Amino acid sequence: MDVRFLPQTEFDNVHFYRAATLLILLAMATFTLIKMFSGVVSLFSALPLCLLLLGARFAVEWLRVSRAEPAFIEKGELVLCGNESHRQIPLEKISSVRSRHSLFMVRRYRSWSEHLAFMEFTLDSGERVFTLAESRVFELPAASGTLAAVEAAILAAKVKRQATEPGATSGGR
Repeated sequence: MDVRFLPQTEFDNVHFYRAATLLILLAMATFTLIKMFSGVVSLFSALPLCLLLLGARFAVEWLRVSRAEPAFIEKGELVLCGNESHRQIPLEKISSVRSRHSLFMVRRYRSWSEHLAFMEFTLDSGERVFTLAESRVFELPAASGTLAAVEAAILAAKVKRQATEPGATSGGR
C-alpha cells in the first residue's frame, strides 16, 4: 500500500515554511501599498488584484493546514495523532476521501516534486477529518497514488466487514 501521509516531523517543516511564506506575502503587500500611496501603482491595476487573490488563497490553505493532523493507516484504522488528540477511526466508517492541491504549502522550498495535497476524509457521521499527503505539482488528482491506496484500503475494510457480519447473504434470490 503506497500511502504517503506526512509524519509529525514533516508537519513541523510545513508550519515553518507556512510562516516564511506569510512573511514574504506581507513584504510584497507592504511594498505594493507603498507604491500605491506614492502613486506609481493604481488601486485597480493587476498587481494589487493578483496580490489580493494570492492572499485569499493563502488564507484558505492556512486554515486547511491548521485543521490537518498527522495520520497513518494501521490494522484497518485511520490513526490521527495530533498534538492535543489521538483518534483511531475504523476504515469502514469512512464514507469518502477527497484530495486537493496546495499552491503555497510545501515541505521544502526549491523543490517542484515535493508539494502537498490536502486529504479530506468524510466519516459516516458527516464529520470531516484532515491530513496532508505528498503530491507532485501537476498530479491529477492531487496525491493520486495515496488517494487510490486509501480508497482501496477502505473498500477492503468494508468488504471484510460485510463478510463477517452475521446476517450477510451470499446470493441474490
